[in-house]
Amino acid sequence: MEAILLLGHGSRAVGASEPMERLGEMLQRRHPDRAVRVCHMELAEPTLEETLERCALDGIRNVSVLPYFLHLGMHLREDIPTILETVRRRHPSLRVRLCPPLGFHEALLDILEQRLPETLWQTP
Repeated sequence: MEAILLLGHGSRAVGASEPMERLGEMLQRRHPDRAVRVCHMELAEPTLEETLERCALDGIRNVSVLPYFLHLGMHLREDIPTILETVRRRHPSLRVRLCPPLGFHEALLDILEQRLPETLWQTP
């Protein structure tokens, strides 16, 4: 079996991960042959490392980590590769690939334009 890990930053704010969890559910429906799991870098559980460990214990051998990040910051450059290498050493049969983050993609322009007329708050 294969797994897709949808990885977000994490937040202490109640309900902050709900949109990502909804995306995980939608991704699961599109990929019923894979185990889709949502995890976080920090501030929320489960963490990336915990989720990778769970995958190894569940007998999953191929994992794609899909970062729900816009920027190629320190987590993607340093923290995530370090975690992946640590888990690979503990579970040599676990194959993990890190997919690109959302980053720049023309499809994001459409999303931004859809959001433009929406308002969360405004100043007087």
